[in-house]
Amino acid sequence: IDETSIRLLSTGKKGIEKFDYIGLEPGLIKGSTIVKEAEVAEKIKLLVKKVNVGSKKITLGFSGLHSLTRPISLPVLPKAMLPEAIAREARRVLPVPLDQLYLSWKVLSANKGKTQAFVAATQRKTADSLVKTVRNAGLDPHRMMIKPLALSRMIKAKEGILIDVQPSEFDIVIFIDGIPQPVRTVSMPTETLTWEQKTTMIANDLERTINFFNTNNPENPLKEKVPVFVSGDFLQRKELHEQLSGESGHPVKPLPVD
Repeated sequence: IDETSIRLLSTGKKGIEKFDYIGLEPGLIKGSTIVKEAEVAEKIKLLVKKVNVGSKKITLGFSGLHSLTRPISLPVLPKAMLPEAIAREARRVLPVPLDQLYLSWKVLSANKGKTQAFVAATQRKTADSLVKTVRNAGLDPHRMMIKPLALSRMIKAKEGILIDVQPSEFDIVIFIDGIPQPVRTVSMPTETLTWEQKTTMIANDLERTINFFNTNNPENPLKEKVPVFVSGDFLQRKELHEQLSGESGHPVKPLPVD
């Protein structure tokens, strides 16, 4: 769910079975928070009926616009002490008070005296409005995922960059050894831009994101041969892939959907 549309994907043992979407009028969702819950719930019901999905249990994907992610490092600690230690470190590194966030985390490794973990947080107001609306539509959101993180899991390469472009925003994710770092979601300007202008804007933000990563990882800067995987509205515009590749210096490929 984002500000412009609701998309529904149904999968089975053989992969993708059904996909469809329904557009949203301006004003139903603002800043990733649903402001007209009853109207959005009706839209969800229409889409579920249209796709004819039998299950009520869903994974709910939502915009990364007001979400935060960080890899963090801690000393090796007993398992029982990890939740408090991670919460304390998240409180230190995240720019938003923890009482305004839902926090989740996963330990990635624990060796050489260090515990490496990945923290994801989203604003409570945003998450609560999404869950309430989906439940009002008769669905059970048993899992929630930040969209750019969900998309990055589709990439099997050890290193890469994901760019997902939607009408109102785009995501940039750099991942190394399968770990997203950093994850950025950027709002599109409200004025109408040509696709060439959008591509230049995306390339500029990509350069800033890469520079941020290289500054924080001087011992292991991102190599130019690392591919950029594109998805969303950008996927079929192959003539712009060359423009983005030329402006960024990285090869550009479609996001695999296997």
